[in-house]
Amino acid sequence: MITYRFVTNEDIPHIQTIARDTWMFTYGDIYSKDYIHNFLSVAYSTENLSRSVERDLQSSKRKFLIAEYNNVIVGFAQTTQIHEEKYELTRIYIRPEYHKLGIGTGFIQRYIQVLAPIKHLFAWVAKDNDIGRGFYEKCGFKETEEKVEIIGGNTKKQLKYELELQM
Repeated sequence: MITYRFVTNEDIPHIQTIARDTWMFTYGDIYSKDYIHNFLSVAYSTENLSRSVERDLQSSKRKFLIAEYNNVIVGFAQTTQIHEEKYELTRIYIRPEYHKLGIGTGFIQRYIQVLAPIKHLFAWVAKDNDIGRGFYEKCGFKETEEKVEIIGGNTKKQLKYELELQM
């Protein structure tokens, strides 16, 4: 059974493990190991995650959720409000061994409920990230924009995927 709930500080070690495992699985052939390690050590530090959890629990504009599969924490996702009914999905990660069980799709459905009235959800994904791109396309997102970023000293293309919702 899959359940979704808001993140607490007790979830931070699970988030860090999921982030490490999914980043290596997803981005190991896209970014250097040093870049991944350095990024994770900052973005997923206990201090940064604790601030994010506290901020999200107190804000109506940000939502940070955990997914559990048979009482095991297997994924997390986070959104932030950009405009009144427009949100960015800033991160969504699921342990690789739990892919294709509907957990990611469940996150999208849960956010549509939690963020109502939401009319627009978007996410940026590395153009080389075939796993992420396939997920967004399967969920009905459409590729709408491309930008170039310098990441870890390398030029990388990022794609914007958008989901329009009829409420």
